[in-house]
Amino acid sequence: MSEILHLADTHIGTRQYGLAERRADFSAAFLQAVELAIAEQVRAVVHAGDLFDSRNPSTEDLRDALSGLLRLREAGVPFLGIVGNHEQKRGVQWLDLFAALGLAVHLGPEPYPLEGTRIYGLDYSGRRELELPRLSGGVLVAHQLLDRIATVSGELKSAQLLDCGAELILLGDYHEHQSWLERGVLITYPGSTERWRASERSPRGVSLIDLETKRLTRRNLQTRPFVYIEADEDPLRRLKGEEVRGAVVCVYRGAGWKPEEIEEEARSRGALAVQFLEPGPAAPLAEEVELSGAQLEFLDLEETLAQELARLGLSREGQEIEAIIRDERIPDSNVDAEVTRLLESWQGR
Repeated sequence: MSEILHLADTHIGTRQYGLAERRADFSAAFLQAVELAIAEQVRAVVHAGDLFDSRNPSTEDLRDALSGLLRLREAGVPFLGIVGNHEQKRGVQWLDLFAALGLAVHLGPEPYPLEGTRIYGLDYSGRRELELPRLSGGVLVAHQLLDRIATVSGELKSAQLLDCGAELILLGDYHEHQSWLERGVLITYPGSTERWRASERSPRGVSLIDLETKRLTRRNLQTRPFVYIEADEDPLRRLKGEEVRGAVVCVYRGAGWKPEEIEEEARSRGALAVQFLEPGPAAPLAEEVELSGAQLEFLDLEETLAQELARLGLSREGQEIEAIIRDERIPDSNVDAEVTRLLESWQGR
C-alpha cells in the first residue's frame, strides 16, 4: 500500500488567548501527527501549508517544528510541503531552509517522484490568477480556498484546479475536513490540527490516503478539550455537573446570565480559559462579555482582517505592502523604508 499522511494548518506558534499553554498545544498536535505517521509507516507526510502561524516564528516554534522534522528523517519518512499564507515570506521561505538542511521537500512545478506517483506543489497565491501547472495525472498540493466552501466571494473555482489534470488534489487553508469527488478527482482538506478558532467544533485530525486506490481514512488527534455551552442551557448548572479542568469553556451568550459569574465558576473548577461567543449558525466574528455594567467586544482580528482584505480584492503586491504595515515587528519609523525596498525589488520582476 502506498499511503501518505495529509495534514495542513498546524499553525505552530499560535498563542491563542495569549496563553503559553495554547502555544504548546499547537506544537503538540503537530508532533502527535508526526508520531502517527511513523506508527502507520506512511510513505510520506504531505503538508498543505501554514506549518507556522506567522512568517516570523519564535525560537520555540522553530525548535518544535525541527523536532518533528528530525523525527521523520530518523524514521525515513519524507516531509513534503508547500507554503501557506500565514508563513509566507518574500524570497526564501522557512520551508526552503528546512529543505537545505535535508529535512523537507518544498514542492513546486517540478514533480517529486514518490513510488511512481508524481507530486506537485502550489504555494499560496491569494485571489490572483493562478499559473497552474499542466499535469498528466499525479497529485497537486495547494493552499487555497475554493468556491465550494469559501465564505467570501472571489475565491478560486474548483474547476480551475481540475483543469490542470491532477488525479488527486490535496488542499490546505480551510480548517474543517472536507472531501468530495468532482469529475472523478478526489479533492480534500484535512482540516487544522488544533482549534484555531473556538467555532471549529468538530474533532481535529489528519487524513491517511492510499495513492493507488484514493481511499481516504480519517485519524483524529487528541487535543485540548473545548466544552461548549449552548445559549439555551443553564451554564452554571452545566459547569457544576461536568469536568472542565484544563478545558477551554465556550459559552454561547444567552439572556439572563452574567459572564463574570460564569467565568468565576469555570475558573474555580480549573478551566484554562473562558470564551463568550455569539449564538448563531455562522462562525462568530465577535465575542462579547459584560463587565461591571460595561459591554466590551473582542473581535477575532485574524478573521476580520482576512474578510476585509478579501473584500478589497488587493493584488499580490498590495497584500505584500499591507503585510509590512501590519507587521508588529517593523517599527513605524521603518515602514517607509521597508515599502521602498519592496517597490525597488519589483522593478526586477
